[in-house]
Amino acid sequence: MGGGGSAESIPLWDLSSLIGATLLIGTVLMALWSPSHDLSLESGSGVVQITSVDVGLLGSSDVVQIDVSPGEICSGDNATTCSLIVNIGAESFEFNEAGGDATSQRSSEGPLIVTAEGEGDYTLIVSVQRQLPLEALPVILGIFLVIWGEWRKRQ
Repeated sequence: MGGGGSAESIPLWDLSSLIGATLLIGTVLMALWSPSHDLSLESGSGVVQITSVDVGLLGSSDVVQIDVSPGEICSGDNATTCSLIVNIGAESFEFNEAGGDATSQRSSEGPLIVTAEGEGDYTLIVSVQRQLPLEALPVILGIFLVIWGEWRKRQ
């Protein structure tokens, strides 16, 4: 080290436990986090891109779900002027001041662009339910590394 000494090497099973715990906790936290998009649309504002989602990995048929919640401006007397059209690729869904949700089954490969146009304040949550659970691979690997590391340490 800095003073001329040496340090013991870290055993492989301790390193395995640390990496596995990091994979496990990080993946679970990312899976729980579903970002929302707050939109404030004015009349004639045109099309606004919300997000881009990759679907159809390895030929899977994924489901894209949109949840729409109206804001304060879209309640009471102003509710009649609020309208929202959400486009998932070439497919369109129309929402009024009450909000709602919509689902779209997609199997095309490549990025899918989600856009919105209309008038009013809305909160949109875009989520994807995958047919192939590829997001579970880091969790499975993390659990395996933690279990192997702890088992090996106890021997």
